[in-house]
Amino acid sequence: SMFGSKFEKSQIAAVAIAKAASMTSNFDVVISYRGTVEVGNNDKPIILIGYDSRKDKIHKIKTLFKYIKCSGITPEGLCFEAIADEIVSSSNGVDSYFINFSDGEPYYYQNGYYYYGEFAAKHTAKQIKDMKDKGIKVLSFFINETKKDIVRPAFKAMYGDNAANVEVNNLLKLAKELNGMFI
Repeated sequence: SMFGSKFEKSQIAAVAIAKAASMTSNFDVVISYRGTVEVGNNDKPIILIGYDSRKDKIHKIKTLFKYIKCSGITPEGLCFEAIADEIVSSSNGVDSYFINFSDGEPYYYQNGYYYYGEFAAKHTAKQIKDMKDKGIKVLSFFINETKKDIVRPAFKAMYGDNAANVEVNNLLKLAKELNGMFI
């Protein structure tokens, strides 16, 4: 569902954050992607690190990000524990933030295992609570196509007060939301 303009707009917003951070000190940015990948005849949840400012130059974004595409389904909460572990292990005692771009609800299916609906939303909410308990500040942007799109109830249930409705191509509003998080 993130395929197309939602993904492109989210990508622009992530790159804008990385670019702004590259012009400051004491601010590291890691851009990761969640999705699924086919392994044999099974889809498996996966997290890919596209950019890590501690290791990569901003030039990596300019040369490689045009090749990154949206794929698979939405394993949201299934991937969040691994993301939180990575954030905590690499934070070295500094403030840590998880900024999430998503257009809806978690979904995953494989060999009779269903991860969707209320069960998946509650699991994702638990993963977000666990992140906060580990000291990670969370802000999740509900990606919309139009001003008429509203944050869905399940999205609000998963992210609570940390859910924001934003048109990601409105970088001024995005910056305002981020500034509120950092202050």
